Amino acid sequence: GVTVLAWGNSVGDLVADVVIARGGQPTMAVASCYAGPLFNMVMGLGLAFSIKTAELAPAPLPLLHHPNIPLSFSFLFISLIGTLAYVPRKGYKITKSFGVALIALYVVFTACSVLVEIGVV
Repeated sequence: GVTVLAWGNSVGDLVADVVIARGGQPTMAVASCYAGPLFNMVMGLGLAFSIKTAELAPAPLPLLHHPNIPLSFSFLFISLIGTLAYVPRKGYKITKSFGVALIALYVVFTACSVLVEIGVV
């Protein structure tokens, strides 16, 4: 469920980013890769949490713990810190090997997420 939802939510962004990059604006495409999900998290969660906490006030909003939440944040943190460390060191040039590394990281994340969902981990 989580993977299908993530793919369905991200396909439009993926297509737009590829079109922008192939259109000669790779910097804009990279910015979009990070700014789009950031906007969704900050505004989407911020707005939803604000509305719900206003309804529940003065009680706090209880969140259910699921093992995929810290797993997702961990992989997101690894990809962001990795990008932050790698890109400036390479003179702000993104290499094919870095792209392959990010795809591999996503494959590992997806495998871990599926293992959590089916109860293996």
